[in-house]
Amino acid sequence: MRTWGEKPTRIPSVGRKRSIDAETNGGGGSPERDPDWVERVRAAVAGWSAGADRDLPWRGEKDAYRVLVSESMLVQTTVAAVVPYYHRFIKRFPTPRDLAAAEESDVLKHWEGLGYYRRARQLHAAAKAIVAAHDGVVPDEREALLALPGVGRYIAGAILSFGFDRAEPIVEANTQRILARLIALRDTIQSSSARTKLWDVAERLVPPENAGAFNQKLMDLGATICVPGAPLCLMCPLSGACRARELGLQDEIPRVAPRAEPTPGAEECAIVIDSHSRLLLIKRRSGGLWDGFWEFPTIHVSGADPAGRKPASGASWTLEEAIESVTGVRATVGPVFATLKYAVTRYKMTIAARPALAIDDGATPRPSSTIDRVEWVEAERLAERVFSSPGRRLADRVAKSGIETIASLLRK
Repeated sequence: MRTWGEKPTRIPSVGRKRSIDAETNGGGGSPERDPDWVERVRAAVAGWSAGADRDLPWRGEKDAYRVLVSESMLVQTTVAAVVPYYHRFIKRFPTPRDLAAAEESDVLKHWEGLGYYRRARQLHAAAKAIVAAHDGVVPDEREALLALPGVGRYIAGAILSFGFDRAEPIVEANTQRILARLIALRDTIQSSSARTKLWDVAERLVPPENAGAFNQKLMDLGATICVPGAPLCLMCPLSGACRARELGLQDEIPRVAPRAEPTPGAEECAIVIDSHSRLLLIKRRSGGLWDGFWEFPTIHVSGADPAGRKPASGASWTLEEAIESVTGVRATVGPVFATLKYAVTRYKMTIAARPALAIDDGATPRPSSTIDRVEWVEAERLAERVFSSPGRRLADRVAKSGIETIASLLRK
């Protein structure tokens, strides 16, 4: 029996082919219960070094706070997308105390564009809890970690494994794919029975020592070798222990339940300009999608309405009517000058932007009960405000086009 860390020889095949039912769920095939199989898998992962070439800023990080930040960012987000945000976030908030003391708007600004903003708020709340209950030090006990806002079993395991080298399992997008193929899991990956099974397998496989290195290599294997669709089995150190490969099911496992088609929707927004070349912005109220974010006055036109823009009465209104009702500013609206598409949760949205000229130029904007604030803002200061991802794209388009160019569309 090898110990964790020994370089293995290639794992021999697990045996002759049997029927699919015999090798999978409930058919006598539970390799994770075989101590020899477990040790062979551990040794094979230990001896694999190709993944060490992945240059990730949090690789080998023993700072539990930085593990918390990186793993919070990586939830449902690609590594490539996270890297620049991680650098910027850690530079601004290097410790839990720095993050806890920050204004929410500052935290969101440093998260802007990454999406899933609830994670940013939860991370902010977790930092406050760490300061209040743990003297600013990320706890090293599972129950204490699970009590933090936004921390579930996966992030808690990552912190304990990578930050404290505890023998804690990790099941995420990459490792669940490997684990499902190793045991030829036939259930859809989203089912509760599959999740329970995969966590059990992960718990049995994680070694008592160097757990962090093991989990990192397993994640790297999933990211580079045991990829979706067509895994690179000939390059995989675990191919001889893989039940899915033995059964010829490696391209079919894990099984994923079909996703429903996204519901389409349409919106319009107004780029309202006054005589001082300022832009009208509104700040959304707390609660609902993008709460506390700034945006151009926007209405729902048709289909899905994820941001809840429909009037409470249910009646439809024009963009001019909406601007006046929500901000107190009367404006003349021009033709569409930009259209963009974006996806949010299960919706596929299209938003058309129109230039608009304030009529009662000297009037002070007044927010209705449906928004938090309304302000005139200079174009060069748009970068200071926190927008949603589509809102930031629009703001950048406005800044790039220039106020005069946009206003000229109203004079044609």
